Amino acid sequence: MQRTLPLLFSIVFALFSSVQLSGQCTPDPACEDIDEPGQYCPEVFPPVVQDEAYDQTMTFILPALEYDVLGTIYTLDSVAVDSIRNIPPGMDYSSNSNGYAVGKAYCAQLTGTPTDQGIYAVAIYLRAFASQGGTQYELGPYVDDTSVVITVNAPSVIEPQQLEEFQVLPLAPNPFSEFTQMGFYTPYDDRIKLQVYNILGELMHEEAQGASPGEHHFDFNGSMLLPGTYFYRVTNSKRLYTGKFIKSK
Repeated sequence: MQRTLPLLFSIVFALFSSVQLSGQCTPDPACEDIDEPGQYCPEVFPPVVQDEAYDQTMTFILPALEYDVLGTIYTLDSVAVDSIRNIPPGMDYSSNSNGYAVGKAYCAQLTGTPTDQGIYAVAIYLRAFASQGGTQYELGPYVDDTSVVITVNAPSVIEPQQLEEFQVLPLAPNPFSEFTQMGFYTPYDDRIKLQVYNILGELMHEEAQGASPGEHHFDFNGSMLLPGTYFYRVTNSKRLYTGKFIKSK
């Protein structure tokens, strides 16, 4: 069954990817399972910024998933969370329950003041319970460390007199071991492209995003790169900007 669990929990625990934490929460009664399967509310959360207090509640409804294991169909009944680790420093996680049944509304909170910027792949230690033919089976313990990521953004360094200019913000962290964040500010609607090259000039990564006026970020996963120096190129509709960063290990 283990082969099916990453897909299952990437769906289930995608619900947690933007949650904020604070004491005992109350599920939002207006959050209904209209998307089928599952639901989380709200769908957009404010960004997490270093040294800024954060407190956000999310309501979620666990989907009633069915999945095939070697020709046998199992139905998810509930999930029990034993612990959640690698929350950003300065923050904490809490929920109104440590076990979640299918079809019922629960809530969770992420609270605190993050002290370090970066991208944190949260590890969720859990057990799942599924039924088949009237019998319930416990699956686990299982660690989900792939679908839940909390990004702590750097504080804005944009001065008021610079709000009419496109800017590439400093990478953070730099050097980095796995993840780093490339920030930029655009005063107008634009499409921004990020390219990463090694010291031989070989293109190692490329991505683009449409951006409305304001501050935005590329969350770069460099875990597959070898340690060393790399160069980045950020291109908007008018010009390109270059710089370098270091993969430490």
